Amino acid sequence: MLEAALEEFADKGYAGARVEAIAGRAGLNKQLISHHFGGKEGLYRAVMESRFDRPGGELAGAELELPGGLAALFDRATSDPQWARVLLWEALEGSSSAGDERRKERYAHRLAWIEAEQAGGNLPADLDPGLLLLSLLGAAVYPLLVPRAVELITGLKPQGRTFRRRYREHLGRLAEVLGR
Repeated sequence: MLEAALEEFADKGYAGARVEAIAGRAGLNKQLISHHFGGKEGLYRAVMESRFDRPGGELAGAELELPGGLAALFDRATSDPQWARVLLWEALEGSSSAGDERRKERYAHRLAWIEAEQAGGNLPADLDPGLLLLSLLGAAVYPLLVPRAVELITGLKPQGRTFRRRYREHLGRLAEVLGR
């Protein structure tokens, strides 16, 4: 049921997803969704929670350590495109607070790591830690969220091996430059 719901939410977003379509994908009666999850919102929360419980959670745990952390985030997002699409739909729709507390904890941990790295001289201290975190996360997942931009800028398919190899290498070099 959760996999069928993830597929529907990834394809159509929360607003466009239909309980009937989710039930059809799962081969179940739609009343089961209401009975077990209390409706579409409860099912969405269950999908979000189940994804946070998987290894990698929201694209990665605390693995932001540089230089390999950016490539690791890119790899996680690349290996789970449906999850990335659900997060993009969420951003586009401005919807859901499902899992926000867990996200806040994860982001607070990552932010603390950046602040410690800045204090230790391993990252530029003159950059706002929160904005630096957003920049790093964005660098890691942007090509997956806007694949057409990848093609227009590089001439490569974002799902292709050549682009993925080159982008992983680029992220590693970017992280090294930041750490100087």
